[in-house]
Amino acid sequence: MSETIGVRDQEMQDLWEESFRDQVAADAYNTAPVEAIVRFISHYLRAHHPDRSGRCNLRFLEVGSGAGPNLLWVAENGIEVNGVDISPSALEICRQNFEMRGLTDFLGRLEHGSATTLPFEDGSLDGVLESCVFQHLAREDREQAFREVVRVLKPGGVFIGHMIACGHSTYQAKQGMDLDGDPGTLILDQVEENGKVHLESIGLAHFFSEEEYAGLLKGCSVIDPCETTYELPKEEALRRGYDYYRQAMWVVYALK
Repeated sequence: MSETIGVRDQEMQDLWEESFRDQVAADAYNTAPVEAIVRFISHYLRAHHPDRSGRCNLRFLEVGSGAGPNLLWVAENGIEVNGVDISPSALEICRQNFEMRGLTDFLGRLEHGSATTLPFEDGSLDGVLESCVFQHLAREDREQAFREVVRVLKPGGVFIGHMIACGHSTYQAKQGMDLDGDPGTLILDQVEENGKVHLESIGLAHFFSEEEYAGLLKGCSVIDPCETTYELPKEEALRRGYDYYRQAMWVVYALK
């Protein structure tokens, strides 16, 4: 694994490494692909590569690949996959999962690195995926991460992102507490109670608005965000420590 972690990223690496180890200890890390990611990749393949069969000449990357459930699904569809993650533990588990599933022939590179400095050449990838990663980056890093996405995509390549929206009940309850100079960004530092992990305790979180994407994905010919929302049943919201919980996420589909 190549090292692309700078001094500024060390604190974030330590945070996510600890988080991932805690998830492993609790057997609580993601093991299934994100439904929205699967659905939108399927739309892209059907529209742009309808005649593929078996192994195809496509190369995808996931930024913040974690244990690799999204990458495994993509690999099962005959696509070479690559991952970047700031947690070495996550990368090791991802590699083990590919070995257990017999899919190492479809695994390209797993890189220890940051979303702000992707170790891939300009225009070298057919697809880039992201799920709930960019929303935890400070403004400068967040903007740079999107620039990196556009840089590494081939013309006609696809970006599929999955990130939190301003319609979320947490943001709606805390409007007016945005960071100066960064609308949509909150610092969520509520003390956990009774061992429950709340969204309100995860630190920096950016809730995206639809209008942002045109600037963040400058250089793409198609930018099509789709907002998905749902409300948890009252008993489930209470079980998680909330009086009311409305999930709101963007699924961003963009073509360079």
